[in-house]
Order: sequence, then structure tokens, then C-alpha cells
Amino acid sequence: MIAKSFKSSTRVIKTEDVNVIYNLVFKNALYSFECYKEGSNGSDIENYCLLEDVTDDEGEAEAFLHLMAKGKVFPVHIQDMVVDYFEE
Repeated sequence: MIAKSFKSSTRVIKTEDVNVIYNLVFKNALYSFECYKEGSNGSDIENYCLLEDVTDDEGEAEAFLHLMAKGKVFPVHIQDMVVDYFEE
């Protein structure tokens, strides 16, 4: 179940806009993060990321998701951001 979702739009080239979707997924009492470039193929690790069972803290999960959307972090970098944020 998607608990929260954000969308950011970024211009990567003068003529290309990329929309990135950030989802907070709640399943089995834990929060997971899904991030993907809109319209992309889910099998491409540069355009899609799913990190499951990251935390049980809803507030911490929502704060992280908001930071990722505000910072316009691409899917390829989400795993590194999770490690930095949750393992400090």
C-alpha cells in the first residue's frame, strides 16, 4: 500500500524534462521506498529503485521521502541516500 507519494520535475537538458516519482510503501509494519522516472522501464536500475523494509518509523520515513523529492534525487542514487540517512 502506498502511504505517501511525491513527484518532482527536473530539466536535465535544455529540452528534456524528467518527472521522478517517490513512493513510501507500507507493508508488514515496515516502510519501503520506491523511486522511478515516469514512463521508464522498471528493469533499468538507473530509472527504478525499490528498497524494501527500511524502517518502522513513519515520521522518519516521511521526512526522508520529502527530502528526496525536494532534492530531486534520481533513482540511481536512492540506495546510497538510504544508507547515509538511516545508518548515521
